[in-house]
Amino acid sequence: MKDKFKGLVIGLTVGSLITGATAFAASGKMIEVFYCVNDIKINKVSKMPAEDKPFLYNGTTYVPLAFVAKALEQQVKWDGSTKTVHIGETEGKNELYFDRDIKHMNAQSGYDRNHYSYAYNANSAIKDNVGNEYSNYLTLTTAFLSKEDAWQTIEFPLNGKVKSFKSKVGLTDDNKSTKSTLTVTILGDDNVLYTEKIKAGDFPKDIEIDLKNVLKLQVKLQGEAHNSDKIGLFNPVFTK
Repeated sequence: MKDKFKGLVIGLTVGSLITGATAFAASGKMIEVFYCVNDIKINKVSKMPAEDKPFLYNGTTYVPLAFVAKALEQQVKWDGSTKTVHIGETEGKNELYFDRDIKHMNAQSGYDRNHYSYAYNANSAIKDNVGNEYSNYLTLTTAFLSKEDAWQTIEFPLNGKVKSFKSKVGLTDDNKSTKSTLTVTILGDDNVLYTEKIKAGDFPKDIEIDLKNVLKLQVKLQGEAHNSDKIGLFNPVFTK
């Protein structure tokens, strides 16, 4: 995404551009602008918008925000109540996140070197096995000993107040060449809601789980003997 955005725009405008020599600014005054941008190229390909042409004002180039979002393959939304522009994912009022809203109530493992980690908007992002970065995540790690000891679980209280859960599930970048076949299982009140075997070369998978009336969510990783392995739930989000 960084490569797509680099050098794309100098300035952005919110709202529609008015055809002609003037545009109505947010402050309510009329301003004089210059429609002298002949083309916009992204990675050498012409992407000039057919409507809402970019313009120059006070030495800055302004481009329609919807055009920029589309070029970045992101959604753009305007929240009139807060006067906020959202590009890409939005945090709705009904969304809950690990760490910010939901913290674990229990964690168990077969060996003391097994561990877990979860964060919301972490300063240091993690990567999945295809190079995508995430600042919201849950990771589980198992370490060396026997297969019977190579497991880690973590439990979160939902108290029947959550409707669904979405995430990507896959190997982390530092474990992308594992020789193990790992098993990820998600349970609600001890009932299996999702299970998946993951091995090197598998793409992260999108999952969506119904959690209506679930009191407790458990995530479990089962590894193999003599390997240190790690999986991630990337961009996990609950909906109330």
